[in-house]
Amino acid sequence: MRWKIPLAALSILALMWGCASTVDPGEEGSGTYTWQRRELHGDFAGPLLEVAAAAERAFEDLRLVGVDQTVDGLKGRVTARMADGTSVRIKLKATDFETTRFNIKIGAFGDKAMSQQVARYIAREVAEKK
Repeated sequence: MRWKIPLAALSILALMWGCASTVDPGEEGSGTYTWQRRELHGDFAGPLLEVAAAAERAFEDLRLVGVDQTVDGLKGRVTARMADGTSVRIKLKATDFETTRFNIKIGAFGDKAMSQQVARYIAREVAEKK
């Protein structure tokens, strides 16, 4: 009986540790939400600078405030705040000339639904630019 409780707790932790769910933010990108890091990550089909500009436009469409963009030719970060003060952070990294890897995290503990929404807005902006 002693070993059943720790074994059950260990099993639950193992399941949570490896859980990830796939998300399709649109035709222009795909992503996976990892519960371990509590962020959405994947790729957008577009150059880094275009994706960064699309992220900034998507933040404006979502009416996020305090939008700040720090981007060079290889990687970058776009941050903002929601009306309630929750931070929205997107890390970008160029994988080649036409693909950009992204990580989206909402707040300190992550929010899957909001991350997906942000990714869809960015994918829409990238598609409109093409």
